[in-house]
Amino acid sequence: MQFYGLPNEQSTLMPQPRCWVYLAIVAVVSSQPSFADPVAGCPAPPPKPFFEATSEETEAHADRMETDDDETVSLYGNVELRRGDQRVLADEIIYNKPKSELQARGNVTLESLDGDQFQAPEIYLRLDSKTGYAESTTYRLGSNDARGSAGRIHFKGEGLIQLKDVRYTTCPKSQEDWYLRLGDLKVDKNRKVGSTHNATIKFKRVPIFYWPYLRFPVSDERLSGFLMPEFGRSDKLGTELSVPYYWNIAPNFDTTITPRVLSKRGLQIRNEIRYLGRPLNGRLDFAFLEDDDETGEDRWAGHYLHRQTLGQSWSAAVDYAKVSDDDYPDDFGNNLAIASLTHLRQEADIGYNGTVWDFGTRAQSFQTIDDTIALADRPYDLLPQLSLSARPAITPGRLHPELDSELTNFERDNSLTGGRLNLRPAVSLPFRNSYGFITPKLSVTHIAYDLDVLGTTDDKPDVTVPSFSLDSGLFFERPMRMRNGAFIHTLEPRLFYLKIPEEDQDTLPDFDTSLPDLTFANLFRENRFVGGDRVGDTDQVTLALTTRVIGATDGIERLRVSLGQIFFFEDREVNLPAGIDTSDESDIILDLTARLAERWAMRAFLQRDQEIGQTQRSELFFQYQPAPDKIVNFSQRFDRDEFKQVDVSVHWPLKPRWTVQAGTSYSLDDNTNLDSHAGLQYRSCCWGIRFFARRRIDSNDEQVNSIQLQLTLNGLGEWGSAPDNPLDESVFVPTAGFGRDRRRYR
Repeated sequence: MQFYGLPNEQSTLMPQPRCWVYLAIVAVVSSQPSFADPVAGCPAPPPKPFFEATSEETEAHADRMETDDDETVSLYGNVELRRGDQRVLADEIIYNKPKSELQARGNVTLESLDGDQFQAPEIYLRLDSKTGYAESTTYRLGSNDARGSAGRIHFKGEGLIQLKDVRYTTCPKSQEDWYLRLGDLKVDKNRKVGSTHNATIKFKRVPIFYWPYLRFPVSDERLSGFLMPEFGRSDKLGTELSVPYYWNIAPNFDTTITPRVLSKRGLQIRNEIRYLGRPLNGRLDFAFLEDDDETGEDRWAGHYLHRQTLGQSWSAAVDYAKVSDDDYPDDFGNNLAIASLTHLRQEADIGYNGTVWDFGTRAQSFQTIDDTIALADRPYDLLPQLSLSARPAITPGRLHPELDSELTNFERDNSLTGGRLNLRPAVSLPFRNSYGFITPKLSVTHIAYDLDVLGTTDDKPDVTVPSFSLDSGLFFERPMRMRNGAFIHTLEPRLFYLKIPEEDQDTLPDFDTSLPDLTFANLFRENRFVGGDRVGDTDQVTLALTTRVIGATDGIERLRVSLGQIFFFEDREVNLPAGIDTSDESDIILDLTARLAERWAMRAFLQRDQEIGQTQRSELFFQYQPAPDKIVNFSQRFDRDEFKQVDVSVHWPLKPRWTVQAGTSYSLDDNTNLDSHAGLQYRSCCWGIRFFARRRIDSNDEQVNSIQLQLTLNGLGEWGSAPDNPLDESVFVPTAGFGRDRRRYR
């Protein structure tokens, strides 16, 4: 089951090739790995015919040739006749030259260069018009390696074929687990369309579907029609049946309309509209459920995403999401990531990205869908925000000027509102060579407000704060040999000094400012705060050391370990909330990434408070992947006073055709399952099936159960959906961030 109408990280803006049917069910596109991938032990498909095309002259080869007159030629024994893109193989061919017609008998094979092949006891064919017929024929269509048999085939001209009493499948000949039984099949390769009447699909010889009329593409191009239905069940929605209809409106414009019957909710209509142009692309998703049987209210969700290039260096984008009520993501979401959203972004922006100057304008608001969040903790709307920055190319040994500026108007109900101007000019003098670098930098930050306040309160406060930083580092390297090859070992000490005087900022408003998480990169920040309302005073030095092991021949980084800490020479008086920070040093940060071997990889992070001897945050991630289709991922994340969580996922073949896939996110704080699934997959040479059971926590801390089923008939289509594949995870892609996955911000 798919949550529809909100941002989906797996969705795509690019129109994708699909298989469709008219009043029928054929195929859908899935983001999961296709079951059509090669399976061990399956026979290779037969090779497509190969021969050189000839001119319109007819060429023939045979063991014996007879001619009664100038018009008719009889060919016997190992006969091969070629003309244009066609070839006929037979025991005997009678060829009439004036009429350009032939009658072939005995082990007859008709082939074309595009891969079509027809075999019959006897074939009649006019070579000029490409018309004719054959009885009791077996065939293979080169467009998708489909094959089967037909009681009779009519060749009706260039690219036109009609088959009667047809059997159709894409399974290997020795493992025909499914096939279509068709009354007739018409193939128009000029229009790249096939159509049929009275179609029945049989799986393991058992009829499972019947269609009075079926229309489908015979190429990768899109075609309007019904897609494969989806079935499932969950505690929130009940039993579900969805029947999508795809409408190929234009080559760059399509829509998918999906009626969705939910036994506990009613009838929901979902619609996805996509468009693509040379300078733009976009997608509109919308879902509507009238008079929800559970709540008695109309429920809906929508998401509009648009990106466009306006001209040289100019671009624009819209990202707008909204739901009818706060419970919609939890009720209709199919995983914890969606169900735990706290805010939906609604923004539009226009930007310019030049070689030196960057400019942006943005309007941004949010829909808060977690009513437990206090009004004072909800984000402000930016109506609007203007930014301008300049960063010329760096020339070592020369002054390098920079500029960052921002003008923002903040709006929020029942709150202090107003405008804020941020200006930050800076100049640095970078020096760099092969063994080190040093960069002194001087900057000035000016913050000014125009607040909407009444009375004697200052409505135009401002502050100006200078700062000085000195960033320096050295690079040492040496060759190193280990048992598995030659490497380069580096040692990279780094010293970063920062001096910012104290300026009273306690009376300034706080629109969007907070302290960031302490990471290795944030040890070198030029401001302790993120946002534009504070400039943190400090007199500090950061000492850090990084060491790497790099492959000498392939340049791959096998190991990186970074260790760093900030030492403070003065107390910090600018804080949120107001107060004085008297600590002499920051927590120690350790960051490690390693490829332990070809099969093992890991990532680790540690933030430790040395004064009290406690770990504040940590993360440990292991990945074992001995083969492309085998993987085990394990991670443990910890944030003191916040959460302690374990995540495990696995994708592992049990036998050549059986695979298990499972994953869990588990809270160790309260011994609670957050989101878990387990399933089994079977793949044969021409079909596959996946079955998954899922259990997740909802906003009321109750467990929600669901089941998902996906059936695939190779060459025909996929049915249903499945959880994210652990093979898509990577040790080198950071997780979504620290924080228990109960509520997420988007």
